[in-house]
Amino acid sequence: MSSAPKRRRLLRGALLGAAGLAVPLGLGIAGYLHRNATGLGKGLADVAAAGITEKQATVDGHVLNYAEGPRNGPPLLLVHGQATRWQDHMLVLPELAARHHVVAVDIPGHGGSDRLAPEEYTNARVGALLARFVAEVVGEPVILSGHSSGGLLALWIAAERPEWVCGLLLEDPPLFSSEMPRLPHTTGGISLVLAERHRATGAPATEFQRYFVEHGNYFEFFGPLQGALRASALRWIDAHPGRPLHLGYLPPLVSVFFQGLVHYDTAFGAAWVHGEPGWYAGFDTEAALAAVDVPTTVIHTNYVEATRGAAYSDDGILLAAMDQADLDRALRLLPDGTETTQLRSGHLVHFERPKEFLAAVDGLAGRVRARQGARWPGEA
Repeated sequence: MSSAPKRRRLLRGALLGAAGLAVPLGLGIAGYLHRNATGLGKGLADVAAAGITEKQATVDGHVLNYAEGPRNGPPLLLVHGQATRWQDHMLVLPELAARHHVVAVDIPGHGGSDRLAPEEYTNARVGALLARFVAEVVGEPVILSGHSSGGLLALWIAAERPEWVCGLLLEDPPLFSSEMPRLPHTTGGISLVLAERHRATGAPATEFQRYFVEHGNYFEFFGPLQGALRASALRWIDAHPGRPLHLGYLPPLVSVFFQGLVHYDTAFGAAWVHGEPGWYAGFDTEAALAAVDVPTTVIHTNYVEATRGAAYSDDGILLAAMDQADLDRALRLLPDGTETTQLRSGHLVHFERPKEFLAAVDGLAGRVRARQGARWPGEA
């Protein structure tokens, strides 16, 4: 046999093999892009199918926006973190609603809730509003879960309004690290500094998303792609004014953050950086931790520390909500029996690691039930 027909057969085989690989690869890429494009919409559809509806209530003269599910068990209040909104709990809400009376609230200055006067953005003032929300809208003590800065609000409520809290879940809270002068030297604090700087320009808060993308470091974990991603994101924002950034090639974990950013009052962020009275006015972290007297769980993400061996970047930026020393300090103050869940995860645990978050809630609920020694509402 001549070499020419043999080469043709080899070439044909190689092309067929490549085509065979290209088909599943193409389908995989198509599936990935489809999930990115539809993931958030599907998540919200699942929330609605679980019987969870969005509502509003007026508390102390301020409208608070929230979502509420059926009364299928003990009340559970979810408090989101900085610059997000209740919807970022979408992946855990349906399952939680099956066994709780679940309520997820937009913090003032976020989502559909009212904005406050800048001087009212303190942990104590906002915490007091949320405590009144529990008393007037939920109407009974809750298992209280707070993510990030929402964890500080949950801590204030548990310490100062203990009659309305029967269990406390602190989901990756920035305990001690969000206080000045450490705040600007943390990855979360950088966004607050940007909020303060944007507010100082006099530009409307609705334009903060663009400022955040242009001047922040949100895409730094994409390594050498961060410059191209930033440029692409800015082009998208300019072409879609007022809409949350949604690039089809970025996963829902990235896109969900921007859903809340366009509804964020930058005065909330600025209160952490400077001003009178400032976010920490009337709030002492150590005293609040020591005052907690309910079953408590702390979720701490340590992905960077576990993979790099240090929680800090080479230039001294804390790349987590807390370092191990902060966590240990908090655990010494919290009640005996406090449980800790440490995860190699990003900050938004309930979205990135929903199974682990649900397990933490279930474990806490079991301890609350054991302490109360009574059936949950709705049980036979």
